[in-house]
Amino acid sequence: SLLIEYFGWYRSDPICSMVIAVLIFLSVIPLLKDSVLVLLQRVPQEKEGSFFEALDEINKIENVMNVYDPHLWLYSSSVLVASVRVYVNARANEQRVISQSRDILIDHGFSECSVQVDKELFRK
Repeated sequence: SLLIEYFGWYRSDPICSMVIAVLIFLSVIPLLKDSVLVLLQRVPQEKEGSFFEALDEINKIENVMNVYDPHLWLYSSSVLVASVRVYVNARANEQRVISQSRDILIDHGFSECSVQVDKELFRK
């Protein structure tokens, strides 16, 4: 408005409006990207590798026979959720396996973890 008032540059108003619109658009792009990733429940590539490393570590816990039905998803832009089922033998202490598995998942950067234990005795 100062350019119009003092210099009579009437074209400066639409030019300034376009510059502001471009700045707003450029600042919204990262927000849109994060929102789309959350809506699609897409997981960052680097976290997928970390998830498989964590599953390998869980598989090495004493009395663990198998790790199956793993799920990983993005709950929000900063919260990754991991879910896994662990098949253990009859001698296993379920609470110890759950605790160790959760610790491994948390150490690999997953904020929310769910571990379900299936014991050999009760599996059909």
